[in-house]
Amino acid sequence: MERYSEYKDSGIYYIPLIPSSWNVLKGKILFKEEKRPIRQQDEIVTCFRDGQVTLRKNRRLEGFTNSLKEIGYKGIRKGDLVIHNMDAFAGAIGVSDSDGKGTPVYAVCTPIREDVNQYYYCFLLRFFAKIGFIQSLAKGIRERSTDFRYGDFKELLLPVPSRAEQDAIVSYLDAATSKIDKAIAMQQKMIDLLNERKQIIIQNAVTKGLDENVEMKDSGVEWIDKIPSSWSTNRVKYVLDFISEKGIASKITNNIALENIVSHSGEYVKTDSDYEGFGVKFQKNDILFGKLRPYLAKVHLCQNDGIALGDIYVLRSHVGFDAKYLRYLLLSDKFIQYVDSSTYGTKMPRANWGFIGNIYIAYPQYDEQVKIGKYIDEQSLGIDSAISNCQRQITLLQERKQIIINEVVTGKVKVS
Repeated sequence: MERYSEYKDSGIYYIPLIPSSWNVLKGKILFKEEKRPIRQQDEIVTCFRDGQVTLRKNRRLEGFTNSLKEIGYKGIRKGDLVIHNMDAFAGAIGVSDSDGKGTPVYAVCTPIREDVNQYYYCFLLRFFAKIGFIQSLAKGIRERSTDFRYGDFKELLLPVPSRAEQDAIVSYLDAATSKIDKAIAMQQKMIDLLNERKQIIIQNAVTKGLDENVEMKDSGVEWIDKIPSSWSTNRVKYVLDFISEKGIASKITNNIALENIVSHSGEYVKTDSDYEGFGVKFQKNDILFGKLRPYLAKVHLCQNDGIALGDIYVLRSHVGFDAKYLRYLLLSDKFIQYVDSSTYGTKMPRANWGFIGNIYIAYPQYDEQVKIGKYIDEQSLGIDSAISNCQRQITLLQERKQIIINEVVTGKVKVS
């Protein structure tokens, strides 16, 4: 793609140079904030972090709470630019595809001028979020969030290409990002299939053992069918201790929060977050069980000592039980589904230790537990490697997508 013939100083420190033909105006010259009354037929519209703004029912019905009194709610119309005041830093900015109503934490904006394409400014504002500019405003008190309101948006200096250029940029980005999104979806589908395959291995091994010809018996456990006749059953609380010893997280301690645990695999992933404050101490071979939204299946086997922060239960196996086997058992789909059926709280569903501790589980003798843990490890090697490769491909695609958006919305390259 070609560059513009001439560039000029923009006066915008986060976009130093823009094409000479572009103007620079404040947000308030381009957009006004709408505060429409809601109508009886209006349904809830949600602004998601991936930039989609749509009726809540179009995405999901779970994990939300409805206000009894919709004080401050405002009308939203298809084509409105919607900014989530608290989550804009994470990309929760988009153009609504539906009529409806939104919460008071949304800024609902419409163009003032005919030469403004709200879809172009949606791409631009999400670019600001991705480069950390909105986060840099840092007026929020909630961890890793920024209170970004219309009052902030209206004072921003924004590049203003001609309407024809805005339209061309939007058309180009719609086509280019759509292709990348389809490629990402294909990789994600592959990950889902690989996780399903791994779950079958785990589920069969932790409930049926490794001997296909062994004699079976009724388990008497609600979420398990038959188990080998030599296996025993007991409640989780008689197999795993609930640990509550407090510790202080700092830059020199090994800290693990929910965001460090990969869903379904339970593997540890490093993030840029710096954790401080009180948590719960864990030791090597303790099991960390994510209690917030347990359907995410965040179950980690600790490789060393450290501090668990946030919505995590720390569990320690009794003598005579293999921690690796128990970790796989707690990670199995049927166990996770059973725990998830008990959650409390609609907006932020959590599992309760009182319920988890009383769940019956099945297990063989210690030596067989160890064999089962090693078997699952061996069977998972190829699957985990394939999943990691898919995740790398997704990361590369996401980076490519962001580069394309950044270059085009800031005028580094020209769309013909």
